Amino acid sequence: MEFQRRNALLGAAALAAMGSALPAAAQASPPPQRGANPPRFLRIKHGDMEVTTLLDGAMGGTNANIQNFFPDSRPEEITPLRARAFAIERGLHQPVGAYLVHTGRNLVMIDCGGHSSFIPTTGGTLDALRASGYTPEQVDTVLLTHIHPEHALGLSYDGATRNFPNAEVVVTQIDHQFWTDPAMESRVPQGQRFIEAGRRAIRPYQGRIRTVEMRQDLEVLPGIFMDPAPGHTPGHVSFRLTSQNETMLIWGDIAHQMVIQLARPRWRVGVDVDGAMGVESRVRTLNMLADTGILMGGVHVPWPGFGRIIRDGEGFLYVPRPQQFS
Repeated sequence: MEFQRRNALLGAAALAAMGSALPAAAQASPPPQRGANPPRFLRIKHGDMEVTTLLDGAMGGTNANIQNFFPDSRPEEITPLRARAFAIERGLHQPVGAYLVHTGRNLVMIDCGGHSSFIPTTGGTLDALRASGYTPEQVDTVLLTHIHPEHALGLSYDGATRNFPNAEVVVTQIDHQFWTDPAMESRVPQGQRFIEAGRRAIRPYQGRIRTVEMRQDLEVLPGIFMDPAPGHTPGHVSFRLTSQNETMLIWGDIAHQMVIQLARPRWRVGVDVDGAMGVESRVRTLNMLADTGILMGGVHVPWPGFGRIIRDGEGFLYVPRPQQFS
């Protein structure tokens, strides 16, 4: 026992001596690093296509607004769902992203993010695009799921400059009319500020906007097909990417809060133009994804924005695609 005690004391003394011999810089804890994270992107192969997620930023609301956002919710139901989703104390929170698709023939943006002039924590899409190795000048087409500011303001921040100077903008005719016709303004739940931002986004592209009918399986570009999903806005759609028998769905706003809305897909959303139709589109889309098991992504899907939908009781779960390094 005495031998063990003596060895322990000698070992402790040796460790102390080693510590005192280290340079002061090695003994001190490194200072915390401050500053913004670098622009984020993740690229995957999809058949012959290349699909890159671009992180634009994030957006959120206050706790006081939760009941307006989910009018069918009750505190005793939504509280555990928020806890499961790592709730932020001050309210709801969701990422904002965009998708860049290289089809082999076209370089396509599906939505293009927002801007800090409208939501201070958005506007990183162009930086992420450049960091990914492409430039805005190379984009030949921007497909809009709908003309909401965090999906469309990346087109133009000031209403005069085209951020994608060589691009054609493709949007459903019904959504374009909804955001540009003064007779529709009273139907916008978010009010005049949203209307003005949406119009500012598309204004510089007059003559470069191709409006299309909202029709199932419409091939808007080779290999890219439309899935109508009205309700959030009248012309809201998703896009299917098909290459070499592989299919992926990119949605706009089928869900903003993945944990909450997938667990309660029949809850209406207060920012939908038609809440009942929005529920119908969400349930139909989630059922299709769960039935087929195809890869999916979405503007408010947790980073890095690729995964699958599976059934979970009366609702669904989102399963992120593991990052692959080969």
